[in-house]
Amino acid sequence: MSGPQLTAYLSGMMTRLFTAFALSLLLFWPGVPADAQNSIPTLPSAPPVTVPARPSLPIPAPPDMTLPPLPATPDQTDIPVAPVTVLPAARYPGAVTGPEPARIPADQSMIIYAAGAEPLPTGTEAVLVDIIARLKARPAERLELRAYATGRADRPTDGRRTALLRVRALRDHLVKQGIDPLRLLVFAEGSSLDAAPGGPPPDRVDLVIRP
Repeated sequence: MSGPQLTAYLSGMMTRLFTAFALSLLLFWPGVPADAQNSIPTLPSAPPVTVPARPSLPIPAPPDMTLPPLPATPDQTDIPVAPVTVLPAARYPGAVTGPEPARIPADQSMIIYAAGAEPLPTGTEAVLVDIIARLKARPAERLELRAYATGRADRPTDGRRTALLRVRALRDHLVKQGIDPLRLLVFAEGSSLDAAPGGPPPDRVDLVIRP
């Protein structure tokens, strides 16, 4: 056995001898009974807890389900009979349909007005007859009415007011011909007195068919 191994062996032996000596002291120490070394003291028991009894809840009395008698029917013999009321006629007639016209108008047309004029110009019916026939034959299409009118420079709202009166008169005319008012899109705008050369006249109503 080499020197390091002998040293490790002796060290282990010394450790075991010391451990055995310490255990013998604990087991045979004078004044400590052997049975006391392995016994665990008993803890004192807790005093009993008394829970007070809960008082019983009162039972409510059953509700009265008896219904009171119904009141007697009042005497209505002295009430006068309501007068018969005649309802006013519908403002707009019902929508009218028709066959596909032989001549389909363009998707956009124009009605020209004199400056300051509000009623429909002469000859408007010839322009509208084909448009009305197309709208009756094609219920999915709508008609856009965009009115323009000139006014005084110091009163710019006059032009828009005139344009509004023009387009309302045109709209009412189309409704009387059986066109659903919900299919008519109305716009009114003022217009400048100085029309651009080659451009559209400042007093007019554009009629544009929309899908």
